[in-house]
Amino acid sequence: MNVNAKPTYCVDLAKNKFQVHTFSARGEVQQRRTLTRAKFDAFFSNPNTPRGMVVMEACASSQFWARRFVRQGHEARLLPAQFVAKHRIGNKNDGNDADAIWATHQDARVKSVPVKSVEQQDACAWHRLRERLVTDRTQCINQIRGLLAERGRVAGKGRLGLSALVASVDDPSDEVTPVLARMIGMIHQQIEQIDQQIDAIECELNAMAKRDPVAKRVMTIHGIGVITATAMAAEIGGRVERFADARQFAAGIGITPREDSTGETWRLGPITRRGNPYLRWLLVQCGQSVVQNCRSRDDAISKFAMRLLEDKHKKHNTVVVAVANHLARIVYAVIKHGEDYRPQGRIAARA
Repeated sequence: MNVNAKPTYCVDLAKNKFQVHTFSARGEVQQRRTLTRAKFDAFFSNPNTPRGMVVMEACASSQFWARRFVRQGHEARLLPAQFVAKHRIGNKNDGNDADAIWATHQDARVKSVPVKSVEQQDACAWHRLRERLVTDRTQCINQIRGLLAERGRVAGKGRLGLSALVASVDDPSDEVTPVLARMIGMIHQQIEQIDQQIDAIECELNAMAKRDPVAKRVMTIHGIGVITATAMAAEIGGRVERFADARQFAAGIGITPREDSTGETWRLGPITRRGNPYLRWLLVQCGQSVVQNCRSRDDAISKFAMRLLEDKHKKHNTVVVAVANHLARIVYAVIKHGEDYRPQGRIAARA
């Protein structure tokens, strides 16, 4: 055994109290300690601390600490939290969590979560903020519709229906009182403010898409726009090497069927919904866009969607998810090879 082999530090992160278990190259526990935030930072930055592999769960603040450890000369590895929980033995506490991180680290089947750059985290933050604002706007719209429906005022779907509904408040009646009209005006003003904030975020994402080569290449795929392309670039970046192939990439997003097979019995169910739910939701929206417009286009993705729609045994939503899976595989190929998407296929593009 190499005496110079690097140790492994399994860390259970927290806000103020950090559990650190040190393991030798042979897998023997060398030390177990609980450190405050200041002592935790000082321990790993101390030049007398042997440089090694720091293993953590991919949770809050893990990206920050991973970048910090790399700058200090350590190696950093982030593990999916759901697999760490399956390796835990006994009750949930900091010590058992750190031991579970070690057991997960030893499992060769578990793939690491990539460490994001600060720029990638900024892009992810824009997407999270936009997602929350869209949710707030939907809640405001539903509140207006609900309040007026109780007073006998209804309107059609969409923003046009909402505008007509808000305009109808100017026509007072016994049911629509001036008090209610003021409430509706306050909520509608809040919706307009949220719209302005969403527009500002989308301007930031547009500028980001023009600068990022990965987002540019992903946007060449039919059905994928700025929002999905920048989300892919932020969450995945240009690194897809941790996935063996495009099928594994789609499975990592959770957009492949769940398997429940044994022996000669082979069963496929609904999609697994593993991985990043935001990316999966965006890809499904892109698949919906492709399916809606496939009859007026002749590119490869649209033809693929048409073939599925012609099968009367497949439901519409099944076709949408299948197209989303196909888009995920194309995204993998585009990022891996660093080339723009060829709508008619490689052979037709060469011709």
